[in-house]
Amino acid sequence: MTMANTTLNVLLTEDNPGDVRLVRHYLNAFEAYHFVDEISLTHIESLREVEDIDTDRFDVLLLDLGLPESTGLTTLDRAVDMLDEMPIIVLTGMEDTEKSMEAIERGAQDYLPKSELDGDRLVRALRYAVVRSRQQRALRRRRDQMEFFNSILRHDMLNGMNVIRARGELLEENLEGDNREYAATIVNWSDDIIDLTQKVRDVLETLSEEGMTEMKRRDLGTVLDAAADRARSMSSDCTVNIDVGDIEVAADDLLEDVFGNVFLNAVEHGSTSPDSQARQDAIEHAGEDVTIDVSATVEDVVVTVRIADDGPGVPPGQRRRVFERGEKGSGSSGTGFGLYFVDSMVESYGGRIWIEDSEAGGAAFVVELPRTE
Repeated sequence: MTMANTTLNVLLTEDNPGDVRLVRHYLNAFEAYHFVDEISLTHIESLREVEDIDTDRFDVLLLDLGLPESTGLTTLDRAVDMLDEMPIIVLTGMEDTEKSMEAIERGAQDYLPKSELDGDRLVRALRYAVVRSRQQRALRRRRDQMEFFNSILRHDMLNGMNVIRARGELLEENLEGDNREYAATIVNWSDDIIDLTQKVRDVLETLSEEGMTEMKRRDLGTVLDAAADRARSMSSDCTVNIDVGDIEVAADDLLEDVFGNVFLNAVEHGSTSPDSQARQDAIEHAGEDVTIDVSATVEDVVVTVRIADDGPGVPPGQRRRVFERGEKGSGSSGTGFGLYFVDSMVESYGGRIWIEDSEAGGAAFVVELPRTE
């Protein structure tokens, strides 16, 4: 919340010359510059003058409620309408707790009685009003972005996947042998993607409305079994061994998709062959001869899940980078979303994830999750 090495541009709307001198005196006081490097004050006597100045260059408005054209909270309402997102601090000659709370509810960042002003309090109020306003704008942008992505999932993704699923069902009904099995796989994966899309929509809606997802008890073995089925469906040569016992962790309904993405990453990039040509062949025929061993340990408040494969592993210098947005391995046909999604969700649960070497020479994804009491 620092504003170091900055100029604070203040717009003061005040029709009393004595109060203007008082504010200017406080802003020129030595203690004011403990918070910012420079303070620039522009004074106008009426909100009507706002139309003749460039308001974008100001960081904050100091507003007297008693102006020639209006008084009381009506003045604040006019200022909020005229100045949109500029943070406003109300200056008043009255000490009225109820009115100060109402002013905050109607858009002011702070409410300062003139009789209690000093340089330290005034500049602190200005500084924090600017910071709070920036944070509020950032939160609004984040909410708008999530609502936008939610609309994409709702219209584009779900509509497209429903069309693919319907065509897959039609093929399954009219084909035989291996081709029928392939069509059935299309239908099953369509169901999984539709289900995941709906879950992500729920998370986006929850985040935009409440700020967090709902955590609940999840049986770790059940979640891992369901996630492992996806990996096995990619290749008949994929073996997943799970030994975790009876453990519950704190997470939401997306935990299965979190582990599913880790398993699918191992299947796509896994290969016991060390040479580059065989590595390329393994990418083209993802999932051949891949073994994934899953184990878990329980401590006081955390559960640590280790997902180890016998593939080529991940070089130490790339282990953190693979979780970054848009990052994907060499030869991957994916979007780089999977492991970024994994990292984001694990962090939202209060856990963490990292990569180590596995005993078989491949990669071991280690997922630490909070344990339920």
